[in-house]
Amino acid sequence: MAKTKKIDEEQLSGKPPPLPVGQRLLENGCITQAQLDETLDECKRNDQEAYLIGHLLVEKGLITQSELLNCLFQQFTMERVAYQLESNVPAKIRFKGVEKSFDGRLVLDGLEMEIPAHKITAVIGISGGGKSVTLKHMVGLVKPDKGEVWVDDNNLAEISDKQLNTIRKRFSLLFQGGALFDSLNVYDNVAFPLKETTNLDAAEIHSRVTKALRNVNLSGIEKKFPDELSGGMQKRVALARALVIRPDIILLDEPTAGLDPIIEKAIHYLICDTFMRTRYTMVIISHAVPAIFDWCHHVIVLHQGKVRASGPSMDIKNSKDPVIRQFIKGELDGPIKFV
Repeated sequence: MAKTKKIDEEQLSGKPPPLPVGQRLLENGCITQAQLDETLDECKRNDQEAYLIGHLLVEKGLITQSELLNCLFQQFTMERVAYQLESNVPAKIRFKGVEKSFDGRLVLDGLEMEIPAHKITAVIGISGGGKSVTLKHMVGLVKPDKGEVWVDDNNLAEISDKQLNTIRKRFSLLFQGGALFDSLNVYDNVAFPLKETTNLDAAEIHSRVTKALRNVNLSGIEKKFPDELSGGMQKRVALARALVIRPDIILLDEPTAGLDPIIEKAIHYLICDTFMRTRYTMVIISHAVPAIFDWCHHVIVLHQGKVRASGPSMDIKNSKDPVIRQFIKGELDGPIKFV
């Protein structure tokens, strides 16, 4: 009973669980203490990082990949419930009255929004509603005509180019199409940001690339080229490239676009797995509605260049707002008009 009470208190705190993945799997009944001890001992013997314990448990046959992902998803679901009850989390990124026009067309109209730190936030809305433009503002690729974009205590409009480049190094961006280089094999695609932006030696780059590919369950394909991979594998390679620099913030632009429902779910599981191990701040631009509500803590609905609603995913999913209801259900009749 005491153990259950402790877990409940952690879940309701709204804070990331302080325990590593292996311990959480144990407390959720996914593995036994003997299995955990055996795998941790192997980590020490082989000088492997303990955060990869889930992968080691699968390799040892102590748990299946499906069982591992389901356990992590169950834990993530409990965290979403906790976030709904207590969503007062410091903001990592803030938009203050941001306006942006292109060729005389107003895309962002006084945008006010906050991205909570160390959570997964989904930004949704109809096509052409300014979601990708919003993403580009977060890394300073686009500057607002009016208003401010803040990353922690840094106003991107007021810092020097050198400071902006330093902040950009905290970001990784997963592009909508993956954006892999066709002329480079998988290894060189993943290694590219390390070679271009760091002074790491070849041995350290090899170690990081190998671990990044292992994290997305793609060990052994380093010599393959993008055209030899399925769409889902290309997305996973792109995610490995986004993770290899060990960022603070990951931006994902339509990570499941063009994928079948099974691969879409696999990518969502992979993003969830990555979050549970790293606790990065993640922002996902997505049209995968209503599925995306199960895979994020926070949802921001953009409509006509403004925030229509912002809050815990379950609150937005159950919104009575006619615009949001029409978008979620995909109905043609409603306040959203199509020309």
